[in-house]
Amino acid sequence: MNDEATSEDPLGIDKLSVDYDYLLYKIADYVSSIEFQTNQICKRQHELITEHIVSEIVEENIKMFKELMRKCEELENHFDMLDQINLITEKFKMRLAQVSRDYKELHKRGITS
Repeated sequence: MNDEATSEDPLGIDKLSVDYDYLLYKIADYVSSIEFQTNQICKRQHELITEHIVSEIVEENIKMFKELMRKCEELENHFDMLDQINLITEKFKMRLAQVSRDYKELHKRGITS
């Protein structure tokens, strides 16, 4: 049998052709495997970068929002202080008006010097 196969294909071209086709198949399979792994790695890196950037942007926005809230609270405290000053001023005006009335009343009676 082996002699027949050798006599029909004395240079081994058929075997060489089969080996060549098999080698091309293995190379194509290997390239496909590398391509798939490369795509998976690239997708994963893209996701990590995108998530990191998005996460970083979100963190920066949260930080800015907290700073803005702090400033708003500070402003609210200043307005509360203004309200307190206004209340104190109104009470002071009322007291001053009462003192002025009392003084005029005492002056009319001739009690003051």
